[in-house]
Amino acid sequence: MAENNDTYNVEESSKSKALPLFVFLFLASLALCAFLFFRYVKNAKSIEQKNAELTLAYKVLNIKSDSLTSELEYVNQQLQDKINENLANKDLKEDLRKKLQAKKRELSAAYRRIKRLVDNGAIESSNGANPSSLLQASSEIQTLRDQNTFYITKIEEAQRKYSEAQNTANTNAGVAEFYKVENDSLKIITSELSDKLEKAGVLRIAGFAANPVRQRKGKVEITEKASKTERLRINFSILPSEITKKEEKSIVIRVIQPNGAVLTKNTNKLTDSDDLFTLLETIDYNGSEKGVTFYYSQEADYQKGRHKVEIYHEEELLDRASFTLR
Repeated sequence: MAENNDTYNVEESSKSKALPLFVFLFLASLALCAFLFFRYVKNAKSIEQKNAELTLAYKVLNIKSDSLTSELEYVNQQLQDKINENLANKDLKEDLRKKLQAKKRELSAAYRRIKRLVDNGAIESSNGANPSSLLQASSEIQTLRDQNTFYITKIEEAQRKYSEAQNTANTNAGVAEFYKVENDSLKIITSELSDKLEKAGVLRIAGFAANPVRQRKGKVEITEKASKTERLRINFSILPSEITKKEEKSIVIRVIQPNGAVLTKNTNKLTDSDDLFTLLETIDYNGSEKGVTFYYSQEADYQKGRHKVEIYHEEELLDRASFTLR
């Protein structure tokens, strides 16, 4: 009888010890389930919010394939008309004409690429997928409009300066010839003419431009990415002058980075920032119109941002240009 009582007491003791452990495990499992449930609800709300924001973005932008196609057609036609209008100018400088013809071909290629994006976006939309291609197409249309409008404006400005310079050169040449014949009887006027001729002897340029380029498939092409830029191409035209004798002309070019520093390989020799230069070149010039192209390269990567470019002759600023890397 005593043995039975002892066995009963041992079983009761074991049960009393197991009960708290069971309750603890049960409560822990409930807590874990609650944690997982709330985490799932939070993620689901986040995903739902992002989808709602994306849907709203599409509605706000009103990105539809037909409207984008119309916008693309309009922008392309507007830019092509502007290029053709400039090409129709019979007095257009030859190197500017070549640049516009090349830009016209680039514009056609860009049009075809964006049109494919729009068509792909239409297919995505019809299949119920997010039309990411339409978003990309919308962005590229804006970029196409802005970049080409800026480029054409620069060409028109270069042509305007070229025409003004030609008119000045022709006027000076005519005046010089007239006063040469009348030199003996018009000494005072000849003195005034000498002053004009001295000023006209300063080097004059047009079409000054600087572009980041890279070598691709045996051809040099312009790039907008800092990581892909291999060197800088700087080109311009020296305007004709009938009063300039054949001589060497020194050209100084300064490329100023977005942080204000001058791109140069001469920092070990020059300390004054105003004396730093990127390129120092000599040109043989005989008074005829001459196209000039220089290249600059460096081992370090080019900075992202807007770069300014300046060109000088005999410490006189001839022109400015700029380019942007991303």
